[in-house]
Amino acid sequence: LLVGLLASTAGALSMDTVAVGNTGNIGELSGAGVAGGWGPDRICGAVDYSYRIGKYEVTAGQYTEFLNAVAKIDPYGLYNTGMWSDGNGCKIQRSGTSGSYAYSVASDYANRPVNYVSWGDAARFCNWLTGGDTEHGSYELNGATTSEQLISVTRSANARYAIPTEDE
Repeated sequence: LLVGLLASTAGALSMDTVAVGNTGNIGELSGAGVAGGWGPDRICGAVDYSYRIGKYEVTAGQYTEFLNAVAKIDPYGLYNTGMWSDGNGCKIQRSGTSGSYAYSVASDYANRPVNYVSWGDAARFCNWLTGGDTEHGSYELNGATTSEQLISVTRSANARYAIPTEDE
């Protein structure tokens, strides 16, 4: 989960960012054909605006803070049991029952990247960073949870925090 940051951070959560330069970059050819990479041939990396991006990936500790703030009930499935139970999980554990869920992260995993996070989870994290609400802000999610619902969600023009595009 990598969050592109388009402004300074909100609330108590602190995230280091770096400026991305070369505004107007034309990009370069990428793909399985001529470029010898993966996917269809296309020009990648072209951006015509300035932005900031997270210097580091979102950590398990930061995501745990998010879960404790918004997922006492967890109607959007922001917690995945694999975070704790899978040997490759980020060691976030949930305790309690719905309505009083609490989350903790193993101390030696707090600064490691979070995993088992979907695109919808990441969009809700971005919205929370923007204003504490999971459904509105950088993305208008309005309760969307299925792939069919989430595929039509786009980044707001005035997004403060966002999931980077492939080009970004």
